[in-house]
Amino acid sequence: TLRVLGRSVPPESVGAGADGPGPAADAGSCMIVVATDAPLDARRLTRVARRAVFALARTGAAYSHGSGDYAVAFCTRPDAGAAVADADLGPLFDAVLDGVEEAVLNSLLAADTTTGFGGRTMSALPADALLAALRGPALPGPGAG
Repeated sequence: TLRVLGRSVPPESVGAGADGPGPAADAGSCMIVVATDAPLDARRLTRVARRAVFALARTGAAYSHGSGDYAVAFCTRPDAGAAVADADLGPLFDAVLDGVEEAVLNSLLAADTTTGFGGRTMSALPADALLAALRGPALPGPGAG
């Protein structure tokens, strides 16, 4: 499942996909690493990391049984100083959500067609076809018939 700008993009609409049987639909995990120079303590960094995992939903993640998605967040400032107040974390959460969403889409668009275990080939996501699909009429969402 792929979502871009809140719209479902079926792989067949952009000519992407895989040949042959694939792994179970609930297989696979994502690891997200968030680095910030915002002065955050461990508790606030944990909150930031949780938002990073939430961002995967924007790109179509379903968080199924076999998914082990997780994130870590760390502060790059050697002297973090006073931590950002909880009430002021909203813009940082927004930035993390946007950054993770963009990173996922960038990685999909930069990928090459790959042949993996057992000779299964996963074709790359063609940027021009994706843009054309997004410019076209609204695409049906999951479960639409």
